[in-house]
Formats: sequence, structure tokens, C-alpha cells
Amino acid sequence: LQHQESEAQLNKWASFVRKGKLAEKLFAQRHLSDIKWANSEQDRYEHWDMEGGLDGKTSKFDVKEMKKINRWDPKTQDVLAWIEGTNNGGNEGWIKGLADYIVFERTNSWLVVNREELFKFTWGKLREKGFPQGKKPYHIYDRSFWGKKDKTTLVPFKDIETLKDI
Repeated sequence: LQHQESEAQLNKWASFVRKGKLAEKLFAQRHLSDIKWANSEQDRYEHWDMEGGLDGKTSKFDVKEMKKINRWDPKTQDVLAWIEGTNNGGNEGWIKGLADYIVFERTNSWLVVNREELFKFTWGKLREKGFPQGKKPYHIYDRSFWGKKDKTTLVPFKDIETLKDI
């Protein structure tokens, strides 16, 4: 039984990876020129998926497919973005990576956001609220009870859309 559970978990993880790679390819093929794909080290440790030309400028992009709020939710949603400050291994999350822009998949579009501006905005909101814990906007959510070391926060897309470099 334990083998079946771990195999099912691996299949589920592979499905997440395929979905993420598909979003990356769709964005790059539709919107970038002169695409250079990150290698696995750059993707994992520098947190960027591809480098390419957009609006006459070459930049690095980290693409985020649409997410659910809870694992058990039946569908992805287009209201809140998960922002990763610390990853599962306890290392710096993608918001602190080397991508110039974070690309969020939306229902009918892509939202391209300056990573550094998004980081400063999110950090400011967390600091303003006193770094509360929980699974709500501008609260720090962690899964330490499952042995994970990640720290994430939810940010409404309507707030992200107010940033200058989008």
C-alpha cells in the first residue's frame, strides 16, 4: 500500500510539473523572441525559466501557472497569487530569485510583473500588518506541520495590478 501511495504522489507531482512547463512554453512561444531556456540549476536555484525579448528588451522570466488556494479545491482561481518567500527546502523562494519579471497565468491573459517591485510591495504589506500567520492575504502561510520549510503569502491580483512595472 505504501508503494502505491508514493507512486500516486509521484504521478501527481509529475502532473504539476507538466502543467507548469506547458504554461512556460505557451507564454514564451506567444510573447518572446530569441528565447534562451534556463538549465535545471538556473531554474531551481536562480528561479528563472527563460530569457527572451519582450517589447524590445531582453529579460529573464519566471512563469507561474494558475493555482488553487487549497489542494482540495476543484479548480484553479484567478483572484489571488501565491508568493513564495522561502521554498520547501528552506532556501530563498522565487520572489528573491534572479528573474527580472514574474509572469502570472490568468484566465484570459498573462500578467507580467517586475519581480523586485512585487517583492518590495509584498514585504511592505507583510511588515505593515506585523507579519501575521495564516492562509489569508498578506499573512505568512507555512506547512511546517507537514515537515515543509516553505513560507508563502497570498496577494490579490487587483493589488498587483496597481504596481508601476507591469
